[in-house]
This record gives sequence, C-alpha cells and structure tokens, in this order.
Amino acid sequence: MTDYSSLSYWENRYTNEHLEIFEWYQTYETLKEKISDYIKPTDKILNAGCGTSKFAEDLYIDDIKDVTNIDFSENAIKIMVEFYQEQQVEMNYKRMNVCEMGEFKDKTFDVVFDKALLDTILCGENALLVVEKMMKEVYRVLKDEGYYIIISNASEEGRKLMFDKDMWEYTVMEIEKPSKVLVIEDKDPKNFHYIYVLKKKVVEPHKKEEEEKKEEEKKEEEKKDNKKDDKNAKKK
Repeated sequence: MTDYSSLSYWENRYTNEHLEIFEWYQTYETLKEKISDYIKPTDKILNAGCGTSKFAEDLYIDDIKDVTNIDFSENAIKIMVEFYQEQQVEMNYKRMNVCEMGEFKDKTFDVVFDKALLDTILCGENALLVVEKMMKEVYRVLKDEGYYIIISNASEEGRKLMFDKDMWEYTVMEIEKPSKVLVIEDKDPKNFHYIYVLKKKVVEPHKKEEEEKKEEEKKEEEKKDNKKDDKNAKKK
C-alpha cells in the first residue's frame, strides 16, 4: 500500500525535470461554484499541500492573487517556482510542513485551502496525532472567523470527529467526481467528493486561559503516571 504521507514518496514522485500538472480530486473550475461564497479577491489565502496543482494559477486568473502555496516536498516547490519564473508570473511558493508553520504569524490568512492534504496525512503512521497538530496550526494562522476549506474523498461520517467543536463550526457539501466510478446507483457515496467548510470559532481569552491550564494539568498528571509506571517496573 502506498504511503501518501511519506516525504520520500513525494520527492520520488516529483523527480521529473518537466512540470507535470496533477490535480487531486477536483479542479478550481469544478469547485468554483461551491466555494465562491467563502473566497474574495481581497483575501489572503494559504494553499496547503499544493503539489504541482495549477489551483493557485486559476485563482490568480480569477483575480484572487494573494495566494501562498506550501508543500513539504522540495522537488514539488522547485518545479513550480521554475515553471512560473519561465512564465514570468509572480507566484509565491514555500517549502513548509503544514504542522510547523512558525514562519507565519497568528491570524495571517483569511482562507486555508486543502485539496486532499488531510486525506494524505491519514494514510501515514500516527495519523490522528499528526492531524491534530495540523488542525491546531491551521487554526492558529487563520484569522478569526476565517475558513478552512477541505476537499476530501471521505464522507462526513469519516471526518466529523476530527473537527474539534470548540475550534470549528462546519458545513459539508457533496460534489460529483469528475469521472464516476462503476456503481449502479448515481447517489452512491463513491461517486462524490466532499467539501468541508470549517469556520474558525473565536475563543474568548478567559476560556483560552482555562484550556491552557487544563492542558498543563493534563501533562503534569501524565508525568506523574509515567513516574509511577517506572517505579513499578523497577520493583518487578
């Protein structure tokens, strides 16, 4: 089984010297009608896990130009930077891990866009822990009441538990896959991708302090439990 979460997989995939456009799931044109209510020309947008998609270019053509594209694959970023330099189009690409976006200040972006990134991470080891870390970083770099738009292959049943109710409120929309799979019923879930629009909830300062305090207390309890386990292990 292919480990889509592995950096080595993506570096090998992007070893081609020539640009190879590859759109996961949907193009901007197929998504535009569904997401247009959440993206404005004045927005600062983060395109996370951009790969070699032309999604950012299509936004640019549609007069949405303040787009930062990140991917943890150095080869993917190199391909895209060189391609747009040749085209003499100003596009912003950075090599970066979505779980470690320290270069960006808090509340930098109006919209974070994720086309198959969440699904990719869920293919790897310790997936839920990595997803939790990613979601916290996305929350941090989003402006208050900003949108995190996820395009996924999984229905709501398989994704809703990852959306912390204290951090997000969300809606979900179905969109037909560009090419239907061979199933009898048109409404079969296998015929659809899912658009999750997560709106960042604003956490009141005092609640945030309470949450941080609980988190610290939890860590202290875990340390005590670990010490107890060590002592019991030595006695044995």
